[in-house]
Amino acid sequence: MTRLLVIDDEPLILETIAMAFPNDDVIQCETGQAGIDAFLSAVPDVVLCDIRLPEMSGMEIFEKLHRIDPKVPIVLMTGQGTAGTAIEAMQRGAFEYVLKPLDPDTLIPLIETAAETSRMTRVPAVIPTGNAGPGPGDGESDLLIGSCPAMQEVYRSIGRVTRQDVTVLILGESGTGKEVIARAIYQYSNRSDGRFLPMNCAAIPEQLLESELFGHEKGAFTGADRKRVGKFELCNDGTLFLDEIGDMTPLMQTKILRVLQDQTFERLGGSTTIHTNARLIAATNVDLEQAMVDNRFRSDLFYRLNVYTIKLPPLRERGDDIGELADYFAKRFAQESGKEFVGFAPEAVELLMRYDWPGNVRELQSAVKHALLQATGPVIVPAFLPDPIRDLPATATAATEATSEPSSASDFAALTRERLEAGCDDIHRELISMAERQIFAAVLKYTDGNLTQAAKRLGITRTTLRSRLESLQMSIERQASVREE
Repeated sequence: MTRLLVIDDEPLILETIAMAFPNDDVIQCETGQAGIDAFLSAVPDVVLCDIRLPEMSGMEIFEKLHRIDPKVPIVLMTGQGTAGTAIEAMQRGAFEYVLKPLDPDTLIPLIETAAETSRMTRVPAVIPTGNAGPGPGDGESDLLIGSCPAMQEVYRSIGRVTRQDVTVLILGESGTGKEVIARAIYQYSNRSDGRFLPMNCAAIPEQLLESELFGHEKGAFTGADRKRVGKFELCNDGTLFLDEIGDMTPLMQTKILRVLQDQTFERLGGSTTIHTNARLIAATNVDLEQAMVDNRFRSDLFYRLNVYTIKLPPLRERGDDIGELADYFAKRFAQESGKEFVGFAPEAVELLMRYDWPGNVRELQSAVKHALLQATGPVIVPAFLPDPIRDLPATATAATEATSEPSSASDFAALTRERLEAGCDDIHRELISMAERQIFAAVLKYTDGNLTQAAKRLGITRTTLRSRLESLQMSIERQASVREE
């Protein structure tokens, strides 16, 4: 639910807005001072303020509210004759302006976007230091959860780059949490008092994306009935997050390159040079190096973006983090829905650990929410999990290797002498490989083929275990045994 503060002295406008947002908390004020008092006491997510008000103008109200908390998006309402004033306010930090009479089809998505921007700016993305479970009042925090070595390196990377005002490139599969990483960088940075504006480059057509980023002049294209200030201008002194930048067209790549090089741009249809010092954080699930080889991504833009790179591991490579994340999401969703949650049954945890999670953390969130909705008690058992997870084939059983390989210290000694007498020059590698085959086969048999548990018992990462199995030409098949390929 969005908390919307509306400051306007026209009853019809107040009634229209209340009808447009029936499920939100709409606070109505008819004077500027009442609006300022409500802003201080209610802490709204978004403010909608008229330019023309008795006793205090909308610009004066905007200036006061913006000084109190510049992170709250303020949308100005104006008549045709005051559009210039609204644009001036936007250049000073207003989120957007709308023309009267109000059009709900325009107003509703605008307020929703402003509310989401407010959430991203104000809700902390923090690295937990203790229990990952949310306590009272913590349900809205986005935690960077995980203790696997790869995530520990991500945390170190965030710490290294937050205070350095440089471009950051975040790489990772879809659903790994790139936006949460971007927000953590922003919130720990020197720009945390400024704006954080996200933009999904893959979800917006090229011309509209150009307008969103750089703004446009009135008449720049069909439907451009007024001037618009773009995200680069709005994000001056703030942080702009461009998600899925690998899907940008070549023309947009060229325009982004110029901004990074010169810190300048022109609005669409305009000729005035505009300066910006917005900090850029970019993210993509595209292999940019391969995209450069395929001439789908400019190499000069890549090198401009690649000042500092953070690589997010896919969920399937994060081992015990899966259970930790599932527990955190379940506690959070239970708190939001009022359901009782005690924990996951061991069999359910086993299924979560075995699943490959092609949708990564985003898919895990959905799976946990599904399980919680299905649950008829406080413990989540396999029957409550989504079908693709619940219906996994039985885990593989791991058989020992062929009896021709050494199985005791005396066998290894005899084999060593045999290789020496044969003039072999690679005894160490050969015997180590034989030993690893037996060790891996035995541990995998003990863990019923579960790679995550096997890696934990071996004291190595799951990625290392997978790599060694591949190099030894060993594989695990569902309902089969470890075998040589």
